[in-house]
Amino acid sequence: MTAARPSSDPNNPPGATPVGGGDRGAGRRRGLLLGALLVGILIIAALLLSQCGNDDDPAGGSDDAGSTSSNESSRSSSSSSSSSSSSSSGSAAPSSPAGSGEGQIVTANGDSVVELAARPDAAAALAALSGQPVTGTAVRVLSVPADEGFWVGSSDQDRVWVQLIGDAGESPYQVAEGDVVDFEGTVVTHDASFAASVGVDEASGAAQLTEQGAHLEAAKSTVTLSR
Repeated sequence: MTAARPSSDPNNPPGATPVGGGDRGAGRRRGLLLGALLVGILIIAALLLSQCGNDDDPAGGSDDAGSTSSNESSRSSSSSSSSSSSSSSGSAAPSSPAGSGEGQIVTANGDSVVELAARPDAAAALAALSGQPVTGTAVRVLSVPADEGFWVGSSDQDRVWVQLIGDAGESPYQVAEGDVVDFEGTVVTHDASFAASVGVDEASGAAQLTEQGAHLEAAKSTVTLSR
Protein backbone atom coordinates (compact mmCIF):
# COMPACT_ATOMS: atom_id res chain seq x y z
CA MET A 1 0.00 0.00 0.00
CA THR A 2 1.32 3.36 -0.92
CA ALA A 3 1.11 6.04 1.78
CA ALA A 4 -0.57 9.34 1.05
CA ARG A 5 1.83 11.92 0.01
CA PRO A 6 1.64 15.11 1.95
CA SER A 7 0.74 18.16 -0.06
CA SER A 8 3.61 20.31 -0.98
CA ASP A 9 1.37 23.48 -1.11
CA PRO A 10 1.99 25.47 2.05
CA ASN A 11 -1.45 27.32 1.64
CA ASN A 12 -3.41 24.08 1.63
CA PRO A 13 -2.20 21.94 4.46
CA PRO A 14 -3.32 18.36 4.67
CA GLY A 15 -6.87 17.80 6.10
CA ALA A 16 -8.03 21.42 5.57
CA THR A 17 -11.25 22.37 3.56
CA PRO A 18 -10.81 25.14 1.01
CA VAL A 19 -12.56 28.24 2.32
CA GLY A 20 -13.00 30.08 -0.95
CA GLY A 21 -15.28 27.50 -2.58
CA GLY A 22 -17.76 27.37 0.35
CA ASP A 23 -18.20 31.17 0.46
CA ARG A 24 -19.04 31.39 -3.23
CA GLY A 25 -21.82 28.75 -2.90
CA ALA A 26 -23.44 30.54 0.06
CA GLY A 27 -23.35 33.84 -1.81
CA ARG A 28 -25.14 32.36 -4.77
CA ARG A 29 -27.85 30.95 -2.54
CA ARG A 30 -28.37 34.31 -0.80
CA GLY A 31 -28.59 36.04 -4.19
CA LEU A 32 -31.24 33.61 -5.40
CA LEU A 33 -33.24 34.06 -2.20
CA LEU A 34 -33.08 37.84 -2.46
CA GLY A 35 -34.10 37.70 -6.13
CA ALA A 36 -37.05 35.44 -5.35
CA LEU A 37 -38.06 37.71 -2.47
CA LEU A 38 -37.89 40.79 -4.70
CA VAL A 39 -39.98 39.10 -7.38
CA GLY A 40 -42.56 38.08 -4.75
CA ILE A 41 -42.73 41.67 -3.45
CA LEU A 42 -43.25 42.99 -6.96
CA ILE A 43 -46.02 40.46 -7.61
CA ILE A 44 -47.76 41.33 -4.34
CA ALA A 45 -47.48 45.05 -5.10
CA ALA A 46 -48.94 44.53 -8.58
CA LEU A 47 -51.84 42.54 -7.11
CA LEU A 48 -52.53 45.26 -4.52
CA LEU A 49 -52.51 47.99 -7.17
CA SER A 50 -54.83 45.97 -9.37
CA GLN A 51 -57.19 45.40 -6.44
CA CYS A 52 -57.25 49.14 -5.61
CA GLY A 53 -58.14 49.95 -9.20
CA ASN A 54 -61.04 47.48 -9.13
CA ASP A 55 -62.30 48.94 -5.85
CA ASP A 56 -62.30 52.48 -7.29
CA ASP A 57 -64.49 51.57 -10.32
CA PRO A 58 -67.44 50.11 -8.41
CA ALA A 59 -67.37 53.03 -6.02
CA GLY A 60 -67.50 55.50 -8.89
CA GLY A 61 -70.23 53.52 -10.62
CA SER A 62 -72.22 53.38 -7.40
CA ASP A 63 -72.00 57.14 -6.97
CA ASP A 64 -73.15 57.71 -10.55
CA ALA A 65 -76.01 55.28 -10.12
CA GLY A 66 -76.97 56.93 -6.83
CA SER A 67 -76.89 60.35 -8.45
CA THR A 68 -79.00 59.16 -11.39
CA SER A 69 -81.47 57.48 -9.06
CA SER A 70 -81.71 60.63 -6.96
CA ASN A 71 -82.35 62.80 -10.03
CA GLU A 72 -84.98 60.42 -11.36
CA SER A 73 -86.65 60.32 -7.94
CA SER A 74 -86.66 64.11 -7.82
CA ARG A 75 -88.19 64.38 -11.29
CA SER A 76 -90.79 61.75 -10.39
CA SER A 77 -91.67 63.60 -7.19
CA SER A 78 -91.99 66.88 -9.08
CA SER A 79 -94.18 65.25 -11.72
CA SER A 80 -96.38 63.68 -9.02
CA SER A 81 -96.67 67.07 -7.32
CA SER A 82 -97.73 68.75 -10.60
CA SER A 83 -100.22 65.96 -11.36
CA SER A 84 -101.62 66.19 -7.86
CA SER A 85 -101.89 69.95 -8.17
CA SER A 86 -103.59 69.69 -11.58
CA SER A 87 -105.96 67.01 -10.27
CA SER A 88 -106.89 69.13 -7.25
CA SER A 89 -107.58 72.22 -9.34
CA GLY A 90 -109.67 70.17 -11.80
CA SER A 91 -111.78 68.42 -9.12
CA ALA A 92 -112.59 71.41 -6.94
CA ALA A 93 -113.90 74.46 -8.81
CA PRO A 94 -113.32 77.69 -6.88
CA SER A 95 -116.30 79.80 -5.95
CA SER A 96 -117.03 82.63 -8.37
CA PRO A 97 -115.55 85.93 -7.18
CA ALA A 98 -117.63 89.10 -7.22
CA GLY A 99 -117.47 90.84 -10.55
CA SER A 100 -116.66 87.68 -12.51
CA GLY A 101 -120.01 87.62 -14.34
CA GLU A 102 -120.59 84.01 -13.21
CA GLY A 103 -122.96 85.02 -10.43
CA GLN A 104 -126.57 84.03 -9.87
CA ILE A 105 -130.11 85.28 -9.36
CA VAL A 106 -131.88 83.43 -6.55
CA THR A 107 -135.08 83.61 -4.55
CA ALA A 108 -135.20 83.58 -0.77
CA ASN A 109 -135.61 79.79 -1.01
CA GLY A 110 -132.45 79.45 -3.13
CA ASP A 111 -134.20 78.78 -6.47
CA SER A 112 -132.09 79.86 -9.46
CA VAL A 113 -134.24 82.09 -11.66
CA VAL A 114 -131.93 81.81 -14.69
CA GLU A 115 -131.96 78.00 -14.56
CA LEU A 116 -135.77 77.97 -14.35
CA ALA A 117 -136.03 80.44 -17.25
CA ALA A 118 -133.97 78.06 -19.45
CA ARG A 119 -136.25 75.06 -18.86
CA PRO A 120 -138.78 73.89 -21.49
CA ASP A 121 -141.55 74.64 -18.97
CA ALA A 122 -140.11 78.06 -18.10
CA ALA A 123 -143.49 79.79 -18.06
CA ALA A 124 -144.92 77.41 -15.46
CA ALA A 125 -141.73 77.33 -13.39
CA LEU A 126 -141.43 81.13 -13.24
CA ALA A 127 -145.17 81.60 -12.68
CA ALA A 128 -144.79 79.53 -9.52
CA LEU A 129 -142.35 82.18 -8.25
CA SER A 130 -144.54 85.17 -9.09
CA GLY A 131 -144.30 87.88 -6.45
CA GLN A 132 -141.21 86.40 -4.78
CA PRO A 133 -138.22 88.67 -4.13
CA VAL A 134 -134.91 87.80 -5.82
CA THR A 135 -131.30 88.87 -5.39
CA GLY A 136 -128.89 89.16 -8.30
CA THR A 137 -125.20 88.93 -7.45
CA ALA A 138 -122.32 89.44 -9.91
CA VAL A 139 -124.59 88.83 -12.90
CA ARG A 140 -123.41 89.73 -16.41
CA VAL A 141 -125.45 92.05 -18.60
CA LEU A 142 -125.75 90.28 -21.98
CA SER A 143 -127.49 93.06 -23.92
CA VAL A 144 -129.41 96.31 -23.40
CA PRO A 145 -131.98 96.49 -26.25
CA ALA A 146 -134.35 98.88 -24.42
CA ASP A 147 -134.01 102.09 -22.47
CA GLU A 148 -135.33 100.63 -19.22
CA GLY A 149 -134.58 96.92 -19.52
CA PHE A 150 -131.82 94.42 -20.25
CA TRP A 151 -131.00 90.71 -20.46
CA VAL A 152 -128.82 89.11 -17.77
CA GLY A 153 -127.40 85.58 -17.51
CA SER A 154 -124.66 83.39 -18.97
CA SER A 155 -125.83 82.88 -22.58
CA ASP A 156 -128.63 83.62 -25.04
CA GLN A 157 -130.34 80.44 -23.83
CA ASP A 158 -129.74 80.93 -20.11
CA ARG A 159 -131.00 84.45 -19.48
CA VAL A 160 -133.81 86.43 -17.94
CA TRP A 161 -135.16 89.92 -18.58
CA VAL A 162 -134.76 92.67 -15.98
CA GLN A 163 -137.18 95.59 -16.23
CA LEU A 164 -136.23 98.75 -14.37
CA ILE A 165 -138.95 100.53 -12.41
CA GLY A 166 -139.08 103.64 -10.30
CA ASP A 167 -138.97 107.35 -10.98
CA ALA A 168 -139.32 108.44 -14.60
CA GLY A 169 -136.21 109.32 -16.54
CA GLU A 170 -132.87 107.62 -16.87
CA SER A 171 -131.72 105.41 -14.04
CA PRO A 172 -128.94 106.77 -11.74
CA TYR A 173 -126.60 104.09 -13.12
CA GLN A 174 -126.63 103.59 -16.88
CA VAL A 175 -126.42 99.83 -17.50
CA ALA A 176 -124.18 98.78 -20.39
CA GLU A 177 -123.62 95.49 -22.19
CA GLY A 178 -120.82 93.49 -20.54
CA ASP A 179 -121.30 95.06 -17.12
CA VAL A 180 -121.42 92.81 -14.07
CA VAL A 181 -124.19 93.97 -11.74
CA ASP A 182 -125.91 93.40 -8.42
CA PHE A 183 -129.59 94.16 -7.88
CA GLU A 184 -132.72 93.42 -5.88
CA GLY A 185 -135.95 92.58 -7.68
CA THR A 186 -139.22 90.66 -7.85
CA VAL A 187 -140.55 87.94 -10.17
CA VAL A 188 -143.46 89.32 -12.22
CA THR A 189 -145.56 87.44 -14.80
CA HIS A 190 -146.54 89.08 -18.11
CA ASP A 191 -148.64 88.44 -21.22
CA ALA A 192 -147.76 88.23 -24.89
CA SER A 193 -147.86 92.01 -25.35
CA PHE A 194 -145.14 92.71 -22.80
CA ALA A 195 -142.12 92.35 -25.13
CA ALA A 196 -143.40 94.96 -27.58
CA SER A 197 -144.46 97.30 -24.78
CA VAL A 198 -140.93 97.52 -23.37
CA GLY A 199 -139.19 97.80 -26.75
CA VAL A 200 -137.94 94.21 -27.29
CA ASP A 201 -138.22 93.11 -30.93
CA GLU A 202 -137.69 89.70 -32.51
CA ALA A 203 -133.98 90.27 -33.05
CA SER A 204 -133.59 91.16 -29.39
CA GLY A 205 -135.40 88.06 -28.04
CA ALA A 206 -139.08 88.94 -28.06
CA ALA A 207 -140.15 85.33 -28.72
CA GLN A 208 -138.08 83.99 -25.82
CA LEU A 209 -139.38 86.68 -23.46
CA THR A 210 -142.97 85.83 -24.42
CA GLU A 211 -142.41 82.08 -23.95
CA GLN A 212 -140.92 82.60 -20.48
CA GLY A 213 -144.06 84.47 -19.43
CA ALA A 214 -142.25 86.28 -16.63
CA HIS A 215 -139.49 88.79 -15.97
CA LEU A 216 -137.80 90.52 -13.07
CA GLU A 217 -138.68 94.01 -11.92
CA ALA A 218 -135.88 95.89 -10.17
CA ALA A 219 -135.90 99.40 -8.74
CA LYS A 220 -133.35 101.56 -10.52
CA SER A 221 -131.72 102.48 -7.22
CA THR A 222 -130.87 98.82 -6.46
CA VAL A 223 -128.90 98.18 -9.65
CA THR A 224 -125.17 98.73 -9.09
CA LEU A 225 -121.89 97.59 -10.56
CA SER A 226 -120.70 94.47 -8.76
CA ARG A 227 -117.49 94.87 -6.76
